[in-house]
Amino acid sequence: MHLIEMTDQKIWDGFVMSQPWAQFTQSWMWGEFQKSQGHKVKRFFLVGAGLSRPGQGDPAPTMAIQLIQYKKRFSGYWFAPRGPIFATHTHQDLRQSFRICLEEILKQKLAGQTLFYRFEPAIRLKQGHGMMPRRLRRNHMMSPSSTILIDLKKSEEELLVAMHPKTRYNIRVAEKHGVMVREGKTSQDFASFLTLLNETAERDQFDPHGARYLQALWDFLSPSGMAQVCFAERDGIPLAANLEIGYGDTLTYLHGASSSSARELMAPYALHWDTIKTAKSEDFHFYDLWGCNPESKAAFYYKPSWEGITRFKLGWGGERVDLIGTWDLPINRVLYRLAFPEGWYR
Repeated sequence: MHLIEMTDQKIWDGFVMSQPWAQFTQSWMWGEFQKSQGHKVKRFFLVGAGLSRPGQGDPAPTMAIQLIQYKKRFSGYWFAPRGPIFATHTHQDLRQSFRICLEEILKQKLAGQTLFYRFEPAIRLKQGHGMMPRRLRRNHMMSPSSTILIDLKKSEEELLVAMHPKTRYNIRVAEKHGVMVREGKTSQDFASFLTLLNETAERDQFDPHGARYLQALWDFLSPSGMAQVCFAERDGIPLAANLEIGYGDTLTYLHGASSSSARELMAPYALHWDTIKTAKSEDFHFYDLWGCNPESKAAFYYKPSWEGITRFKLGWGGERVDLIGTWDLPINRVLYRLAFPEGWYR
């Protein structure tokens, strides 16, 4: 088996979108957005021996990986966010497929001084047990290592029954107080989202993504409909807003914000419930709440600061999915240790 570089968007997305729980960070458009931010991007299929061009009657690839180059002061690294993506039929031998992937990537000798390669396969923790070769080092997560997935193939009644009673109650509170949901369409709408996000960050004491980055993401992905911002309002006043990404069978709740005013109206509950119903009507299979704590407090990626948001997301009754996390393949181990002096994780 060997890697071939892909330059055809239709073929690329055809494979990535065909895998269950499609990962937007491995989509063609996400790679193009990263290019617009000054990063180099490489996309490869892992294919069988003798296969030169998928998409023309050849067997399907077994794996896809989109790598994004991030430059540091003296070197840089290549990162596959929530990648590589494995074809469903390869899941019986993930270790072997991934080992071949690593060997073939090293043969590519990608441009620039590369300190390490970073991988985040969207593989469940139990399924991927023993998958990572010993030469890889576990590092702090980039994309969330755990998330909540809501199965939108269930009926609305089944979804409501699965929720925590307090979640159902808060949905009714928002409805009773006339909280309405709408999709943002204008540049002013996105400016309102950024204002709410900054208010949320100040109140909850976290550092949000930079406004320039989020504005660029919106400007690049919203024309195609891949990114959208939605608001929960009363009397035309925004009380909560979500930035969502739709790709393949999955709608992802990427960023959320809420006003410090009128919190008793439970606007975020109206917003998420409307999003779930709309996503169902648009035939998405999953609503990905994009980030929560793993089930075990002893887990490497557990964050006490995420306990509140985890309770909120678990209240929606979805499935908590713990992934194998973020792993680095050092090229120069000495320099890699110097770059990450806080630990040499395994």
